[in-house]
Amino acid sequence: MADSTERVAEQRTGLVRFAQKRPLTLFFLLTYVWTWTWWLGVAALIPDSKAETFGQLVFLAGAFGPTIGALVTRWLTHRDLKICRVWTGWYNLAMGLAFGLCAFFVVTLVVPSAAIAKAPLYAMRWSALLHWAPYAINYSTLLGGPLPEEPGWRGFALLRLQERYGSVWATLILAPLWAGWHLPLFQMKGWSSANPWQFLLILVGISFLFTAAANISRFNVLVAIVLHAFFNTSSGLGNALTNGLPRRSHEMLVYTFVVFGSGVVVGLAALWRYGRISAHRFA
Repeated sequence: MADSTERVAEQRTGLVRFAQKRPLTLFFLLTYVWTWTWWLGVAALIPDSKAETFGQLVFLAGAFGPTIGALVTRWLTHRDLKICRVWTGWYNLAMGLAFGLCAFFVVTLVVPSAAIAKAPLYAMRWSALLHWAPYAINYSTLLGGPLPEEPGWRGFALLRLQERYGSVWATLILAPLWAGWHLPLFQMKGWSSANPWQFLLILVGISFLFTAAANISRFNVLVAIVLHAFFNTSSGLGNALTNGLPRRSHEMLVYTFVVFGSGVVVGLAALWRYGRISAHRFA
């Protein structure tokens, strides 16, 4: 009995040492294991007759992977659950939201719509944005990504990556890992109209916007949650904005490169403007 207790203690000690030495590695491992266990393992056990009933519950459970990974890693390294900053002051919140919402509005809505539609900007259906319907806000707007994911991705991982590698490399490291985490969802019919490599480029583009907004707000996770929610609704807004207008062929390809290019440019410009290109530590 004593030997068994000692072995368990040694295993825990070894895990703690690993967490303290490589917290980000452990975070990403836990995030992927938790999410893919639900999205690949548990989902495969659900019979087709029950898929509609339990499918969304399995999706939501898996979506919490980044937050679960951050909580476990933080507990092992510090014995607390302070994984992200919920409040950094009204000014930082307002500045982060102002930049972020404007940037996402331009990069994920206005510029792609202008590139896809064969019509000038003044011909767009701007009045459609004044109606509630195109926003398609429901439980998934927040639960389908922003709330389960952002405390882990931008709240926990981005800050620590930036402290070590600087904002640019932190973004380039996090974006592919964020995109790869979604891979099981491509098995779901209709989940995304982009293929995996297009999805990767899109997430790289908006990741630079997330990083810039995070720095401007001093890593207020509320900003990341709101911006993620806006991105989740942007495709519906884009369809409303270009409704009835002639459209170019290969829409997804055009959208991909426009969001990637404009997101990187706008994000880097903001990071340079606010002096966040190099590594910074935040008190």
